[in-house]
Amino acid sequence: MKKLKNIYLFLAIIVLLQSCEKMIEIDMPNDQINTENVFKDHRSATTALNNLYINLRETSIYGGVSQVMGTSLGLYTDEIEPVFVFPESENFLLFNNTLDPTRYILSSMWNSSYTNIYAINSFIIGVTNSNGISPEDKTLLLAQVYVLRAMYYQALTQIYGDIPYTITTDYKANTKITKTSSFKVLELIEQDLLKAKESLTYSNNTVNKYYPNKAVAELILAKNYLLQKKYEKAEFYAKLVMDNPMYNIETDLSKVFKNSAKSTIWQMANSTKTAATYEARSYIIISNNSGYKLSKSLLNSFNVHDLRKLHWTNIFLNTNNVYSYKYKNRLSNNLDECSILFRIEEAYFILSEALIYQEREKEAIPYLNAIRQRAGLSPLSNTLNKEQVLLAMLNESQKEFFLEHGRRFFDLKRNNKLSLLKTTKPNWQDKHALLPYPEKELLINPNLNPQNEY
Repeated sequence: MKKLKNIYLFLAIIVLLQSCEKMIEIDMPNDQINTENVFKDHRSATTALNNLYINLRETSIYGGVSQVMGTSLGLYTDEIEPVFVFPESENFLLFNNTLDPTRYILSSMWNSSYTNIYAINSFIIGVTNSNGISPEDKTLLLAQVYVLRAMYYQALTQIYGDIPYTITTDYKANTKITKTSSFKVLELIEQDLLKAKESLTYSNNTVNKYYPNKAVAELILAKNYLLQKKYEKAEFYAKLVMDNPMYNIETDLSKVFKNSAKSTIWQMANSTKTAATYEARSYIIISNNSGYKLSKSLLNSFNVHDLRKLHWTNIFLNTNNVYSYKYKNRLSNNLDECSILFRIEEAYFILSEALIYQEREKEAIPYLNAIRQRAGLSPLSNTLNKEQVLLAMLNESQKEFFLEHGRRFFDLKRNNKLSLLKTTKPNWQDKHALLPYPEKELLINPNLNPQNEY
């Protein structure tokens, strides 16, 4: 009974943290959290870890609901647009690139991320200081959480640039924290991922792929090295993922987003066995007055023979509204779809990009052709120059990863190609490469001066 009380205490703490509007406003002194009891043994710590995974699905930028990276950055770039436009609505402001730091849509991504980071830091401190968890169990528990923290920070620094980086739960210090440069943040993320990969194995939870294993850490690390422009290291880790016999490109496009896909590296469990994924509920149109349709520019980028358009898009009734149909079970799951976080196809693009920036663009072409040929397209010519291969890679990525956790925005930004959006987004400006900090954060923390004027 005492153990159960401790578990319930931790769950109550997490709920309280989720309800806080932002991490830096959480006024919960450390002495109010009895971490010694919450992390008394491996069982209670595992319960706490599972709750962090629930947060990842339910209250994070990686979820499939509105106001997360997939939807928000899809609207912000040129992937989707609202089916029915309500002037001055949150979605319209994003779609119109009219950013208002006072609006909820911008504060939501920031707040949910830092609230989850706070919970992760609390977990790390609690497990590290626990006397009731064996060193071996501590190592594996912490490795998984280092991956989670790396994911949040890597997304945040790509969206906002320089950001507060904290590994503490000192609420007073967090209200005065200064910004850390994006370059330093990437180095700190790298350290988390290197620690994680040393402790994780490829066999960690591989049956349902609900938890990160060593391949997940390697894939995120490969992307981290792209961001740091350490292309040889990005190439090395991308190849590790691609050479792993546990994963292969899913040749049947109708199965890529099924929970049995051999290309999936990490997917999130649904809230219940029969619950539909949030992506299916968010992107499948059921009304002329709501939802999101794929943009004309995205649809026009597909070759008429591209099998991805056939399998991953659908038309609402007799309208011109084409929507994302990657996830197909909107009303019930039929036990065969989970929200995918990472799949092996991304390693092919990371490797291609790393080779291009090492002046080895000819070596990148076969990896892009593997993706194209699966889609029923003819291979790229081996005579393309560096710039042509780079643009071809971005074009393929646009069609391969649309509405998957903001990859379109991240790809264009990382390759200094956000200016391409000026042809599809009339209001796009160079300053839009960074989203503004939420206004309330600027008022609370005087050290968090804005990086752009909006």
